[in-house]
Amino acid sequence: MLENSKDVLYIVISFCIIWLTAFLCYTFYYAARILKNVNSIVEEFRLRLQRITDTINSIQDKVEGIMNIVGMVKETTGGLVKNFITKNAKGMMNDKMDDFGDIAKDAVDRAVNAAGQKMKKVAKKMKK
Repeated sequence: MLENSKDVLYIVISFCIIWLTAFLCYTFYYAARILKNVNSIVEEFRLRLQRITDTINSIQDKVEGIMNIVGMVKETTGGLVKNFITKNAKGMMNDKMDDFGDIAKDAVDRAVNAAGQKMKKVAKKMKK
């Protein structure tokens, strides 16, 4: 069976190859398991990222809808406020113009009376 040292060398080399093969199989097995775990983690990350993207798009759509409503409300209230201010301003101007008209009428009446009195004085002087 073992006739010389060469036979022992071949047996030792064959056991080393068997151990190396077993170690490589063990290493490849765990590398494959690690890659499988990484793949499942990446897939879960993709799913969560897709959910986040969908949620953000949904929120963006809702915000755009709210902004459209706010824009319509702004235009409507802006028109209402403009009409209210215009009516109030016209009313105030009419009131002020009425007051100004009364003051102007009084001033004109006084001026006419004063002019009338001066004309009477001038007429009296001319008669003399």
